[in-house]
Amino acid sequence: MKIKGLRKPKTCKTCKEQFIPHSTTQTVCSISCAIQYSKAQSAKLAEKRALAERKKHRQRRADVKPLSHWVNMTQRVFNDYIRARDGNVCISCGSTTASSYHAGHYRTTAAAKQLRFNEDNCHSQCAACNTHQSGNLGPYHINLLAKIGTERVQALESNNQAYRYTREELEALRAHYRQKIRTLNSERGQP
Repeated sequence: MKIKGLRKPKTCKTCKEQFIPHSTTQTVCSISCAIQYSKAQSAKLAEKRALAERKKHRQRRADVKPLSHWVNMTQRVFNDYIRARDGNVCISCGSTTASSYHAGHYRTTAAAKQLRFNEDNCHSQCAACNTHQSGNLGPYHINLLAKIGTERVQALESNNQAYRYTREELEALRAHYRQKIRTLNSERGQP
């Protein structure tokens, strides 16, 4: 049974001392604690506003970037995945001792933009074949036939349907290939 006039003790939000409140909404024990509590709440509110403002600013900056920016960002992650998937073996010359490897496209991104992120169209290739020999397409074609089969190569060669990626699709592709890289690395025991 509650006796009228007696209130249950509360713990002060600032100094953590026990006190008997004068009203049910009182959260601090004294005026000095109330001032400290008010300053802390103001600081938290200012921090929340600053975070929201930074988020809006980042979003505005992202919105004005051209589509080519998002294509390039996605292309980097896709190329990283191709190199991780295939390892250091050139599909054209078979080299395993090259100084660097690229993600070489069978049908170039200039000739077939719709195949830019097609995994059948892109394989690990040494820098010499990809850059200096323009993809070294003769051996690339022969080794590609052996790797993925005739049907899939013909599907690549006959795909001439134009396609334009949206920003949302590119972000989804980038996230997808990041996840695939993480999965490959975890399967191989790499960090």
